[in-house]
Amino acid sequence: MTLQPPVAIGGVGGSGTRLIAELVRNSGVFMGRDLNESCDLLWFTLLFKRNGTHDLGDEDFNRLADILAAGLVGGSPLDACSREQTLLLGSEARPKHPQEEMRAVADTLLAATELPAHGLRWGWKEPNTHVFIDRLWQRLPELRYVHVVRHGVDMAFSSNQNQLAIWGARTLGDEAPSSPTRSLKYWCNVHRRMQDLLASNPDRMYWLDYDAFCRDPQDGFERLRRFLELTDAPSPDLSSVRSPGEARHASQDLAIFPQEDLDYVKALGYPVFRRDERITCDGVD
Repeated sequence: MTLQPPVAIGGVGGSGTRLIAELVRNSGVFMGRDLNESCDLLWFTLLFKRNGTHDLGDEDFNRLADILAAGLVGGSPLDACSREQTLLLGSEARPKHPQEEMRAVADTLLAATELPAHGLRWGWKEPNTHVFIDRLWQRLPELRYVHVVRHGVDMAFSSNQNQLAIWGARTLGDEAPSSPTRSLKYWCNVHRRMQDLLASNPDRMYWLDYDAFCRDPQDGFERLRRFLELTDAPSPDLSSVRSPGEARHASQDLAIFPQEDLDYVKALGYPVFRRDERITCDGVD
């Protein structure tokens, strides 16, 4: 039996990837054995969430992708080189993840590769997946990627700015303190790149508007189901999905943002409210 394509879920941190991952998991997709409270697969964090990953040649990057797949599929113990690489990565801390945690994650990954293959459809959720999705496609060409998107101006005022701290300098080309202005610039940069990748990979990437999904989860999940080909999977319980609340940015001074960034957010269909305007439609909490 040929297994269906693997699944990956990502987005700028705080975009709602956890809800989407839980729904996909409850539809029968195996999402790994070492998840944090946000359903992030810590094996991906171990292997890829570090600045040096961008500079790897194809052979070294592909080895990391193979290690990840081996842990998720099972039944393929790593060779000596890959085991050594995994343990070496486990000796390094990650942002928000101390070295002791990464060493434990390396151990669970190595153990998973030695378990019998489970034969299930597999995948992972880790927001930073989008950073490397084009290179992951080179090694895993059948991978179906779900990019979860949330209102960029609201995201600029989110407390979750981990990606900006890690990738901001490389993405934006300069070093600067974190701020809502810089956060929105990062968001715009990421989503312009994602739009380009979507245009050239329409069968491998799904753009999921989180707010629209939460306003009509039945329709939203049916669209996602079709993209991922989950036709024979059980339907997850959608009763806990809440419609988005008031826009986070509605009470903020938007004069701090360049107009071109606000215009880009609006061009993607997101209303931008000034704090002296009446709120007339749903935003996000």
